[in-house]
Amino acid sequence: MNLCRPDPSKSCAACCGLYNVADGTRVTLQTKLAIRTDRFRYVERTPDALNRFEAEVRALEKTPPYDEVIHVCEFTGFVDAQRRSVGCMLHPCAPGNEGVDLRGMCHYGSMACKSFHCPAWEELPPLHKQIITDIVDDWHLYGLVINDVDFVLSLFELLEERLGATVDQTFLRGSPGRTVFLEMLHWKDSQPLYGDSSVHLRLSRYYVSLSSARQPARGAGPMDRILTSLQFTYGRSGLIPRAESLVAECIHRFVSAYREWLDRRS
Repeated sequence: MNLCRPDPSKSCAACCGLYNVADGTRVTLQTKLAIRTDRFRYVERTPDALNRFEAEVRALEKTPPYDEVIHVCEFTGFVDAQRRSVGCMLHPCAPGNEGVDLRGMCHYGSMACKSFHCPAWEELPPLHKQIITDIVDDWHLYGLVINDVDFVLSLFELLEERLGATVDQTFLRGSPGRTVFLEMLHWKDSQPLYGDSSVHLRLSRYYVSLSSARQPARGAGPMDRILTSLQFTYGRSGLIPRAESLVAECIHRFVSAYREWLDRRS
């Protein structure tokens, strides 16, 4: 399974610094990516023209990175006609490149882009990868979720702890299982745990430096690890007082629906 772009409905560009900005909401990123994509369509595929494009985007956006270690690549854009997939506009398969690999012009260079795999490739179990890629069909949510290994592992641990069994993938292919599970994943890009709608930060857990990623307390349980992950995502030191109860309520609805589903099958 290719976690970077598992299917035509979504992809991830967290390693390109997509979420490494002060305002990582879907609306803001969608606008930036659309402008870059439209401008890049008319750029000659020459070193001078690509360098000018890079400088122009940097000047236009004037976006300081959240974490200085991770570059925000100016060549990240939409790479399909429907604008459902984000990725490298220098990739040989990207529109207008006619099979030529131009990634040597980007900040990290061609070899880094070809050979790099984020921690999710190695650390997420195959079942978890399959469930996430089956459920999520949006690039923004997908990138936030798939790179937050601790969030995904903790969510499944909490669910299976309550169920006393491994989550059956069949349940998640229908309603209400799919609906409730997707609602939990949307904790990563919506405001259910905050009363303040002005929170704009959305960070992917791709960030690995201790300076930019909050770490759960040693020995923390899955609930605490989920809350720590969400604090990091929204750049807040704490959640609203009812955050844990809201998470618990959603877990309870999932477990109840799951048990009803099992009863109907028996």
